[in-house]
Amino acid sequence: MNLWEGKTAAFLKTGSNIILLNLLWLTCSIPIITIGPSTVALTGVIRRWHLNKEESVVRCFFYEYQKYLKQGFLVGTTWIFLGVILLIDVIFFLQIQSESKVIFIAITAIVIILYLMISTLLFPILVHYESKGLASIKQAFIFSLWDVKTAIAIILMWIAAGLIIFYAPIGILVIFVPLTMVTFRFATHVFLKVESIIEYKSASC
Repeated sequence: MNLWEGKTAAFLKTGSNIILLNLLWLTCSIPIITIGPSTVALTGVIRRWHLNKEESVVRCFFYEYQKYLKQGFLVGTTWIFLGVILLIDVIFFLQIQSESKVIFIAITAIVIILYLMISTLLFPILVHYESKGLASIKQAFIFSLWDVKTAIAIILMWIAAGLIIFYAPIGILVIFVPLTMVTFRFATHVFLKVESIIEYKSASC
């Protein structure tokens, strides 16, 4: 009975922490321009969970928010806004009546694929390696190429989540944190894979 109560308490605590973190992220992202720092902070909290660090969700979130505030704006917000611009470009090119639109759509599609590949690991890299600026974008791109299958799996997962939120907007209240947790789990798998390859090559030299 005590074991069951312990498992139940742990389950409820985990569930409440996920909901609380999701609400913190959503609230701090309302000004839109702060969505970058909020997302980096959320990823930072999840990294702490992954390392089994038991801390207050609220305190930990705002600690990570302050720690990565600059990179959150410079990299996070800029990167998310770039994605919005690419989406607007696609919608615009689909509506124009011209034979040349095929060329524009093809170019934009290539850019979007590159954007999505980088996006799969960008935020985990920002908090795990504490990379900055263009270096973090470059690192995310290189790492995604090391494990394309995992990157594609992450992309498909987020596309599915996007469709769910599109048809059921209330889903954003609970879905973002669990998805980021799965993404970070995949990301750590990629990190370990790349690091082991680098260590092997270094040892061989």
